[in-house]
Amino acid sequence: MKRILRYVLLCTMLAGCDHQEMSLQAHHWEAKRQGFDQEEIESLIREPESLNKVNRQLKNKDVASFFWLGMTKEEIRHMDGQEMDFFRARRAANQWNEPDEQAVKEIFKKQADHQMIQCHIEKQKLCTTSTIYTDHQKNIMKLTLSVSSLNREEHRYAVVLSYEWLIDPKEKETDFYGILTTENAVVDYHHVYSSYKTYQDRSHVSIQHSRKPYQSSVVGYMMKNSLRKESSRHFGYVYSEIVPSNRAQTYIDVEGFYVHAHRAWSDSDLFSFQDVYNWNGKADAVMFKSPVIRIFIQP
Repeated sequence: MKRILRYVLLCTMLAGCDHQEMSLQAHHWEAKRQGFDQEEIESLIREPESLNKVNRQLKNKDVASFFWLGMTKEEIRHMDGQEMDFFRARRAANQWNEPDEQAVKEIFKKQADHQMIQCHIEKQKLCTTSTIYTDHQKNIMKLTLSVSSLNREEHRYAVVLSYEWLIDPKEKETDFYGILTTENAVVDYHHVYSSYKTYQDRSHVSIQHSRKPYQSSVVGYMMKNSLRKESSRHFGYVYSEIVPSNRAQTYIDVEGFYVHAHRAWSDSDLFSFQDVYNWNGKADAVMFKSPVIRIFIQP
């Protein structure tokens, strides 16, 4: 009975559900990183002053720097002035990551373990993984999680979780998304930045920014967002910065999640951070998760 109820709720929440039982499968996307291939990033480095083809308001060097911070191509394509100012300031703070083609080759190496991405950040500088969730070969959701090195001396890392709905979800209530971390990490909430973008017509993109998490704890944080009912395309991200809780730590784990909740969970009193952390396949919501990225910290 519980299995049937879960299926009915999932069919209500996600468009295109057929009469067979829904079975979400995660497929790890290796061909590109954050929507870019290796040749694209190398061309940005070779021609830094040229106007960028993805976003004509930016030069190639800007796009390369935003890529280095963990932003996806789709997010860069639709950046507004507020976002550009924020990420240019973060680029200026990042004194370690000068893009070069050797570092790009490290980034685009194939990941061997999809359950946990081993990230030697001092060498790789940027670690990223994309996951596409499907149901019976129909793409539903794409999550991209990226970690980059901001400051080597204080072991400060930028973490970006990007989400993109690949369908138009039928039920548009309140969703939750964010980052799970190990307790040996501390989030700097002065630099949390999230953006939700949506459109029916690509020429008219609606943008909603937020700088404050809905909830936070020692094991991460999450944002709360209501999908716009009149739009069919939905995507966004949350950016944050983390540091080790103390200098004795040798690694930090980060994991991204997105919860598409049934309408009963729209009431904030009915949903807490512990519901995410202790997730047990609740029948009234669907959770999408990224692989864990383990950041090894060199003393």
